This record gives sequence, structure tokens and C-alpha cells, in this order.
Amino acid sequence: MPTILVLGGSAVVPSLLLLWYVYARDRNPEPRGLLLKTFLLGAAICVPVVPVAIWLESLGQQWETGVWSTALVRAFLGAAIPEELFKYLVLRWYVWNKPAFDEPLDGVVYGATASLGFATLENILYVGDGGLGVAVLRALTAVPQHGFTGVVMGAFLGRARFAQDEAQRFGLLAAGLGWAILLHGAYDAFLMTGTGFAFLALPALLTSVGWGHGLYKGLQREQILLGTSLVTRRFRVEEPLQLEEPARMAVGGVGPTTVSAEPGIAHVPLANRPPREPQRTFFSWLKLGLGGIGLSACGLAWLFVAAILLGEPVGGEVAVPVAIICAIPTTLFLLLFRSGLRGPFEAEPA
Repeated sequence: MPTILVLGGSAVVPSLLLLWYVYARDRNPEPRGLLLKTFLLGAAICVPVVPVAIWLESLGQQWETGVWSTALVRAFLGAAIPEELFKYLVLRWYVWNKPAFDEPLDGVVYGATASLGFATLENILYVGDGGLGVAVLRALTAVPQHGFTGVVMGAFLGRARFAQDEAQRFGLLAAGLGWAILLHGAYDAFLMTGTGFAFLALPALLTSVGWGHGLYKGLQREQILLGTSLVTRRFRVEEPLQLEEPARMAVGGVGPTTVSAEPGIAHVPLANRPPREPQRTFFSWLKLGLGGIGLSACGLAWLFVAAILLGEPVGGEVAVPVAIICAIPTTLFLLLFRSGLRGPFEAEPA
């Protein structure tokens, strides 16, 4: 029982931290109930994925003639294709028509959520066989790989959700699924060679993380611009607005006051350039990293303590001090991680 608690927690904590990070960066947060259901559906698809993966891999056994061909068959037919296909089905059949899916960035949030749900249950299964060492290794590799392939797929699905043309929508959906399969399969294939080429899995992982992060940032910038354009609607008036001389001169007006050519909309001076997304400083990233690592360690510590307390009959004189000792660093790392989410950010250039 104690071992199960520790290993189970080590498999779950990394996914939850990454999911928290994605959720906290959404300016228009999604309904928590919908996110929870998407997460659970992502975990549930592990059940049908297994027989489908076994069947597909059996079809490719005829091509397993060498190290690379075997690795490619097992990576793509036995893992990437069935896993990414079922994640795609969660997004396309469940999330797609939800009213809360109301902007392209939501595709990233739901894609990451479904993928991390899958990664969580898969992690539990792997850790049960491999132990704590496997848990730590997968927390740094497989969990981010699942999460960011979900981000890539979700970014394309988010675009497709609001595409006006059916051909464009189909192309975006196919691209999202295809790129997720390719990124996942390449990462697994390098590992499954069992040779010195396995180190290439790290560049494959970094490619997924870097591209996913770039797509996420791009959609965030669009979200900010969309919010700005919606704010300008508040300046809509019944009649064209005539600016008084002092107001006109205050905004640099020269000569006759100019009003909008479109009836009912006044020209209200805005910034000469659109607002850019706040950029995190090194200190902000440092707080996020240290807070995340610290919370992972504290989560394992709590599970280890719980395992001891459940496995051994101890009195309150032991349980209370132990709980206090664990609570103090947990609180500090939680505050540090939360502070990292809030900044600091680089100053907006003048």
C-alpha cells in the first residue's frame, strides 16, 4: 500500500502541474467541469487504445526486418497512430460543439487537457512496472511530450473550429492529427531503436515543446488583439462624435476635426501599434521552474508520509509534527509557483 501511494502520486503530479500551467495562462478560462470531463476522457481512451495498438502493430510485423524498421512499426503503429487518433476523437466528437469552445486558443487548452489525461493513466501503468526511477524520467520526457503534442493538435483544431471554408477546415484537422502523430512517432522511434540514436529523442521532444509553445503564444497574442478590438466597440455612439478643440489638440489633431466615415463610430485615438503579449523575465521562469520542481518533490513527500502513517500505527505526537514539516515547504513552493505565473514581465517599450 505505501509503495502504491508513492508511485501513483509520482505518476500524477507532473501532469497536474503542467495542466495547471496551461489553464492559468488562459485569459478566458474554460469551465472546470468541462476540463475535468475532457481530462477523464483522455484517461479513459487508454482502454480502447491498447487492443487497437496491438492489432495495428501485428499488421506491421511483416516489415520488422531490422532495428529501424522494428522501431518505426512499434512507434507509429503500436503507439503514435492509435494514441493520437483517440485523443483527436475526444476533441472532435466531445469538445468540438461545446458552447465554451468559443475561440481558437481553447483548442490548445482542451488538446493539452485530453493529452495529459491520457499521459496520467499511461504513466501510472508504466510506473507500476518500472518504479520511481521511471516516474522521474517520464515526468521530464513522456509527460511533456504528450502535453505539447496535444497543444500542437489543439492549435490546429482551434483554427479549424472557426474556419469558414470546409476545405480549409478539413486541411487544418488533417494537419493537426498528422503533425501530432509525426512528432509522437519520431520521439518514440528514436527511443525504441535501443541504440546510440536514442539520444535523438531529446531533440524530438524539444521540437514538440518549442513548436507547441510558439503556437500557444501566437494564439494568445490573437486573443489579446481580439479583446482589444472588442473594447473599441464601447466607443460606438448614436451620432458621429464631434471632438472639442482642446480634446482634438490633446491628441495631436491639426485642422478640422475628422470623424468616422461610418455613421455612429467615432475615431478614438488608440496606440499606434497593437499591444504585445507580456514577456516573462528570467526571474519569472526561474520561479515557475523552482516552484514546479518543489511541488513535485513535496507531492512525493506527502505520499511517502501518508504511506508511513497508513502502514504503521503512530500517534498524534508523530503525525502532527510530520504534517507541519511537509506543509511548510509545500506552501512556500505553491506560493513561488503562483508568483511565477503572475510575473514579473518585461516592461512595455515606450
